[in-house]
Amino acid sequence: MPAPVTVYRTTTCPYCTAAKRLLEQRKIAYEEVFLDQDAERMAELKARHDWRTVPMVFVGSHFVGGYTDLKQLDDSGELAKLLAAQQ
Repeated sequence: MPAPVTVYRTTTCPYCTAAKRLLEQRKIAYEEVFLDQDAERMAELKARHDWRTVPMVFVGSHFVGGYTDLKQLDDSGELAKLLAAQQ
């Protein structure tokens, strides 16, 4: 079964590292996709989701936003609900 969360990121982004840390602390499986060398993919993701920064966090195919959005979902309990819906 694929990881329920995908984090599109760059190698030097501190918010990307914070998102990774939060997921690891919650023991949530995730896949990292590095966009450092894939400007075309980064531009396509930004255009499709009207988002300009990394990380770009997805639960399944649902775009949840960046680190701050992920943290808010976790704090409110909504992240657990989104993850449960992926099962």
